[in-house]
Amino acid sequence: MGAWVSATQPTSAASPAVRTPAGPPVFSAEADREAAEAADADAPPRQAGQSPRIPLGSNPVVLLADADERIRQGLTAQLAKYQVSVVHCADGAAALLEAGLRKPDVLLVSADLPVIDGATVLRLVRRRLSIPVVLGVGPEDTAQVGPALAAGASACVARPYRPREVAQLLSLADRGGRGWDQPLVCGPLTLDPSTYEVRMHGVPTARLPLREFQLLHLLMLNAEKVITRDRIRAELWGEGARRSNTITVHIRRLRERLGDDPHHPEIIQTVRGVGYRLVPPGS
Repeated sequence: MGAWVSATQPTSAASPAVRTPAGPPVFSAEADREAAEAADADAPPRQAGQSPRIPLGSNPVVLLADADERIRQGLTAQLAKYQVSVVHCADGAAALLEAGLRKPDVLLVSADLPVIDGATVLRLVRRRLSIPVVLGVGPEDTAQVGPALAAGASACVARPYRPREVAQLLSLADRGGRGWDQPLVCGPLTLDPSTYEVRMHGVPTARLPLREFQLLHLLMLNAEKVITRDRIRAELWGEGARRSNTITVHIRRLRERLGDDPHHPEIIQTVRGVGYRLVPPGS
């Protein structure tokens, strides 16, 4: 049986560095570079006595399945600063049991789980639950990335985990809105959260970095409506995020990936002084 831990006490330990495994890419090398460039802009400023938070529903829960007790305890403590509770277990059989009992917001499983491996857990959970399932991969697990994504993994993240990266996955599973696994269709543009895939005219685009995927999801969910920069900042980076050109950079990269004219965009249009509006291609 998994252990229930309410993450309430932050720790001063530094987050482990994220290693980008070789082999089949989860995100492209360009995406890794982009994430590094935007790291400072992504992080909200910290004030004395205030814990950083992200735009989640109430009492978000991560089910963490990992055989390494140090990783389980460390991530639990680190997620405290994001007001996230953690249920953790040490093998795949327990993960399946807890997933059915707890219905967590996100299931995070390591690829090398004992008893039942992570990829098998992912596949079995996908058949019964509509929740994001994320596979944690180390340098020795890179061969499992491709099959895991094909089996329906919402994402694959480097292990040891980066707490903020794990916490941000929860914003895509906010129970206050549309279900995580519901596909969005805007003319020839489709986005499927259950397979983490975006297609234009039926052709898959390059795999989007997490934050760009979130941004496109928000714009498509509100197609034809103007979404203010303040709303984008609040929903993707949190209310405390400082103002910067981060949104502009992410919009530019999204346009490039969708084949939108950067000088005269027709899909993601700028409403000067307000924000952005997604117009279904061909409208």
